[in-house]
Amino acid sequence: MSYPNYPNQPYQPQPPNPSNTLSIVGIVLGCVAFLFCPPLFGIAGIICGAIATSKGERLGKTALGVSIAGLVGGLILGFVVFQGMQGI
Repeated sequence: MSYPNYPNQPYQPQPPNPSNTLSIVGIVLGCVAFLFCPPLFGIAGIICGAIATSKGERLGKTALGVSIAGLVGGLILGFVVFQGMQGI
């Protein structure tokens, strides 16, 4: 009994997305969150970074890190500035 010879076709994983649009938007939002409205821009940057990471964008993890740092740093900076304005 002979089996037919089927050509071997190895599994080809999907190449990473060459576009970094969401990553760049996430990085910009993270930088803006450091100075202006950290909860709004920081969370939006984290969402963009997470989506970019799940899509396999090269800068996705960087966008996620910058957005988290912008959110935390902006909140701390805002707390320090407003405490100074209160005179406490």
